[in-house]
Amino acid sequence: MKSNTPTFVIELPLCVNDQQNRFLTQAFELGRTLYNATLGSALGRLQRMRESLPWRQTRSMPQGKERSKRFSDLQKAYGLTENGLRTIANNHRKASGRNDIGAHEAQCVGRTVWRALERYMFLGAGKPRFKSYRQGLNSIEGTDNREIMFKPDRQSIVWRKQVMKLMIPDTSYFKEALADPIEPTQTKRIKYCRIVRRTLNGKKRWFAQICLEGMPPVRKIYAPKSEVMGIDPGPSGLAYFHPQKAGLVRVAPNVDMQEKAIRRLQCKIDRSRRANNPDHFNADGTAKPSPTSWKISRRMEKLQVKLAEHHRCLAATRKRDHGELANFLLQRAGTIKIEKNSYRSYQRNFGKSTTRTGMGTFVSHLKRSAERANSQVIELNAYELKLSQYDPATDTYRKKALKERWHRWGETDILVQRDVMSAFLACHVTEKGHDRTRLLNEWATAEALLSDSGLCRHELRNDQGTSKEVPRLTSPEVEKPKERVRSLSRTLCAKSDVKPSAA
Repeated sequence: MKSNTPTFVIELPLCVNDQQNRFLTQAFELGRTLYNATLGSALGRLQRMRESLPWRQTRSMPQGKERSKRFSDLQKAYGLTENGLRTIANNHRKASGRNDIGAHEAQCVGRTVWRALERYMFLGAGKPRFKSYRQGLNSIEGTDNREIMFKPDRQSIVWRKQVMKLMIPDTSYFKEALADPIEPTQTKRIKYCRIVRRTLNGKKRWFAQICLEGMPPVRKIYAPKSEVMGIDPGPSGLAYFHPQKAGLVRVAPNVDMQEKAIRRLQCKIDRSRRANNPDHFNADGTAKPSPTSWKISRRMEKLQVKLAEHHRCLAATRKRDHGELANFLLQRAGTIKIEKNSYRSYQRNFGKSTTRTGMGTFVSHLKRSAERANSQVIELNAYELKLSQYDPATDTYRKKALKERWHRWGETDILVQRDVMSAFLACHVTEKGHDRTRLLNEWATAEALLSDSGLCRHELRNDQGTSKEVPRLTSPEVEKPKERVRSLSRTLCAKSDVKPSAA
């Protein structure tokens, strides 16, 4: 039976010898073939189900409970359920005659196939693809702590009689994470373990993820839910407003995309590909459609490894910065109100800025962190509230151009930074929308707070009744988290030719 208790993960590197490395490589290759075999069986059953007469008759029925029930019965009849695919994967394992992977791991492979097929069947996602030999399978897990077992007393992972040592840090955090809160001498219940394969600087590395029951140790002191904050995300940063503090923050400030270095690597890879495959290109330089195979030289492989390592370092740095900023916000407010935006639209309109910051990923990270910290993130309806257009002083809406970065408070000479003004409105939004009386009462305190931060200024209007041209806000004092750690790009790119980003 599926457990609904809280779960957190501890990831530790594995120290393996040559024999264990070969065993893991063979096991992951078997997992890949099981995945492809299960996916092929599932796609074949799906096609036969959709070509059957009962399915076509059910499709022509009017929508309702009877139609949904008949569809569900057809899926069960063809084995297109999670349990059905888990059984198929285990049957493929038995037919292979190999014992590199047990029944529990094969069932988890079937569950992974079901999740991909479910998105394709119901959510309109693309057709699931088979995993190639070069791509491979990157993780294998068990259903409990019986196949891939974590032994705390031996500080190792035991899988198929292979004892692999864990590189466990001697820190109080790890000891506190393993200890049971009721009986400190006992360890928490281990739900299951997962083996993960990653490529670091072109070399395969193995890690173990231990999934424990309960909540992780508290490293930060988070604010209660009674503390409310409003934030307004942008393509490269966000504005936040709390009754006691407000400011502008850059998202992922330590990420340096280094477009020139990426472009040079991509040009070298393209020249090598064209030199090794002259028959795959037309006379005008365009690639011929659907080439059978590509020749890849060793030089090209090394260049691809450098490019992949560079992007991996950027992703690790971005994730680290997202965690710092999420903790920074949750330490000041337990309830965060944010405007619901389309981050896919951010990618289309602000390509480079969104690629560097990953605003959509940060919002997802913030939601997960808030749920773990017993806080909440409330998404506001942007079409109804129109935070960037509303003026509480006149109770009117005025659409602003994107280049207009300051908001004039009514007919006065007060100018407020546009994003901070949206965060101020989001902070005081009620279930019924904008409460103008409350906003006017809170503005006296907010004006003094924003004036001290340089986010509010006074400027007279001109004779035509419009404000004079105001330069963009470039450098109010950007608030950053106090705790700073060494840049990951400096550490992870030490052996790469790409220059690491500055901390």
